[in-house]
Amino acid sequence: MEKVRIGIVGAGRLGGFHANKAKNNPNVELIGVADVSQENRRKVAQACNVRDFDTLEELIPLVDAVVVATPSVLHAEVGRKVLLANKHMLIEKPATTTGASALELAKLAKERRLVMQVGHVEEYNPAWREALKRLDSVRQGIEPALVEATRASGYTFRSTDVGATLDLMIHDLELVLALIPSELERVVAFGLSQFGGYEDAAFATLEFANGSIARLKASRIEQVATRKMTIQTATRSVKIDFAARAATLVSPNSDVLNGAYSPSRVSFAQMASRVPTFMQDAYHTEELVHEPFDALELEMQDFASAILYGTPSTVPGERAARAVAVAEMIIEDLNRRALRSNEIQRRMKLAG
Repeated sequence: MEKVRIGIVGAGRLGGFHANKAKNNPNVELIGVADVSQENRRKVAQACNVRDFDTLEELIPLVDAVVVATPSVLHAEVGRKVLLANKHMLIEKPATTTGASALELAKLAKERRLVMQVGHVEEYNPAWREALKRLDSVRQGIEPALVEATRASGYTFRSTDVGATLDLMIHDLELVLALIPSELERVVAFGLSQFGGYEDAAFATLEFANGSIARLKASRIEQVATRKMTIQTATRSVKIDFAARAATLVSPNSDVLNGAYSPSRVSFAQMASRVPTFMQDAYHTEELVHEPFDALELEMQDFASAILYGTPSTVPGERAARAVAVAEMIIEDLNRRALRSNEIQRRMKLAG
């Protein structure tokens, strides 16, 4: 196989982006676009100079692989059809809307020796990649970490078939699970709904067996967009701004780590003159990266390489499925809390 013949299922905003990346990738031959909306599929197909198809069933015999960019609630059904047809699959995040169905797809892909890659594009962010190089002790389970992440935006009227957990927080869940190699022991969550139907903001605390903790916030009702994460250990702190593609590493010098400034060794009187500049003198700050990148372009190349050359996918289906399973736990807990709160309010009204 010299090129991967790819079809796009779903001709919305993301489907259009994927079609463009496929068209311009030298390892890919874009075959066509399928969507229930004739207007949408024809618009994307004409822009890429390829055929449009009424259904997946018409497109699938002509391709080696499929990009699934349908609404999230259709991922399980469409993904199953793709894999049962023995086609490789790049599926947008979340992999599906339930942990069980996501794991089913991952197992099906593994059984059939197919590539299943999931669209967690922050994995390609140079700031994240540079940060990971400084966090080997966390990735190996040697050192526990505190992870705090905020992912927020205004209400866009997109992805309304799922809440903020599966729409936004799922990105940070996948990153946290890639970083911390430990069993998840406890999930505590809280949610807010302002537009109705699903949570528009979600807050979750994850506790891991090795002592690591992740505190995550996802909101689509904020006036200022934010995509930031801080990873703190006893030996360093890494701050990541995903939007700015920047990461900052702050680490204490060897004297701090060796206990030279322990209260048992020095007094305030000895250190008083150094206090104003101590943190700047004793801690090293390094700006890691600001380089531009195209996440979808890197993702498409990653997908094509996994099919053509057997290189490991950056975001394999099994890890993405675990992220969905944890998201499901978060949604269940915030829904339980909401029901409890509603019941208390109902009783208070009756009592009043």
